[in-house]
Amino acid sequence: MGFARFAPLARLCLVSSMFALPLGAHAASPSTNSGASRVGAFLSTTDTSAAKIVSLMQADSYNFLNTKSPTVWMIPFNGDHLKDIRVVVTVKDGTMVVFATIVRGQQLPMTTDFMRTLLEQNHELDRVKIGYDHEGDLSVRIDGSVRVVDAAELRAIVNQVRNASDEVYGIIEPSLLQ
Repeated sequence: MGFARFAPLARLCLVSSMFALPLGAHAASPSTNSGASRVGAFLSTTDTSAAKIVSLMQADSYNFLNTKSPTVWMIPFNGDHLKDIRVVVTVKDGTMVVFATIVRGQQLPMTTDFMRTLLEQNHELDRVKIGYDHEGDLSVRIDGSVRVVDAAELRAIVNQVRNASDEVYGIIEPSLLQ
């Protein structure tokens, strides 16, 4: 009978302790490798994606350059029309974006004929998007999932961006403003 008077206090302590634990917290069972699961919790999806992309670029023997960001790399190429093609590979979370800036915004004519040419190329070329970036520059890009990319797919994406950049530049070069 003496314990019954502590029951409300015990319930309050139990309920309070539930809110003190972080969401998703659980006790590790002896049969699981709790050390490995804790290590994975410290690596973000972006870190894991970055490590995978670096490994794939090395497997493809790209001479990529690191940038100031640990999730952005540049692969230099020479084209037939666009002499300095800089293909940029970047990751965030599980998404990979591969792009090349073709022309700076101040060189782009804003005519309907020029826009029509870009739209036609957007339709003709496979997998790539041709468009203006947030700074008004013309770029070619492909977005993809890091989860499903392998070395062959990364090579295909990088080559498609490189080739499309060179091809589009060759088509629009006579129209560019000096």
